[in-house]
Amino acid sequence: MDIIKLEQSMRLEGHRADYIKLCKDYAINLKRNELPVIFNIEHLAKLIGINADECYAYYQLSSNLYNELLIPKRTGGQRVINAPSENLKYIQRWILDNILSNVSISVHANGFINERSIVTNAIQHIGKKCVINLDIKDFFPSITYIQVYNLFNRLGYSRHLSMVFTGLCTLDNKLPQGAPTSPYLSNIICKNLDDRLSLLASHINASYSRYADDITFSGDRGITSYIKLIKKVVQEERFLINEKKVRVQFQYHRQMVTGLIVNEKLSIPKKTRNYLRQEIYYCQKYGVKDHMSKKGLYKTNYQGHLTGLAQFIKMVDSKLGEEYLKSLDKIDWES
Repeated sequence: MDIIKLEQSMRLEGHRADYIKLCKDYAINLKRNELPVIFNIEHLAKLIGINADECYAYYQLSSNLYNELLIPKRTGGQRVINAPSENLKYIQRWILDNILSNVSISVHANGFINERSIVTNAIQHIGKKCVINLDIKDFFPSITYIQVYNLFNRLGYSRHLSMVFTGLCTLDNKLPQGAPTSPYLSNIICKNLDDRLSLLASHINASYSRYADDITFSGDRGITSYIKLIKKVVQEERFLINEKKVRVQFQYHRQMVTGLIVNEKLSIPKKTRNYLRQEIYYCQKYGVKDHMSKKGLYKTNYQGHLTGLAQFIKMVDSKLGEEYLKSLDKIDWES
């Protein structure tokens, strides 16, 4: 937005000088933060490409525009995914691409960010005497409406627009797991947590990284004496540690970080490679439906599940991952 043209246009429209200054200062602040200048919901709707009534409707009815899905966890139980409707998802994607992606996050955050991955998260913990893994309990639901509202307001948006953005990005006053905005919002909101934990890591001569809800410290054996302090920092940042998932791994253990072995080099667990190889073999031999029936598999996206595993392997071993992907391409998924 051209601030000079904005001022000229407002003067021609006969607005008061104090109001013109207020609008100018508001716009300058957003531009300084490299964010789109948006004055109200009508302006937002125009930028998105919908009419204002639609935008109001999605804001007011957003809680009714999600489809709840239950996804089985590998460790047992079910994960609740709240998938937004296509239209609400489109608006959330606009907010992500045009606003949130312009906000800086910690260099220690590795999840849901271009050019960062489980590999960049794990690689810094290779060859350490001790690796500590901690898991944040109920990560997305722990981030509240008021935290998201405060974020948009601190970025420079008006109280009303901050309320609208928050309503479009939250469900039942918390971040929904399934909305495209939730991962990046979580990274922005966790910046203070990342800053504090990375500062602690530097004081104890350790490495620190976070992949979504997965926190990792690595260093000498003595870092174990700081686990209580790590938990205290996490709690002060309004999160809780899942005590059942706290792991301390020394060199004589198999040291794992976000699914990868980091003892001496980055490698894929043999169990994962063997599982994918076996699933491909049985799908080719018996056909996908027959194989799934025999094993009692009821995955709604079995092809996506296996392809995801192959992509996971490819991030560490590109040649092996490509071989698996080629084998998956040869399977008749309708058989």
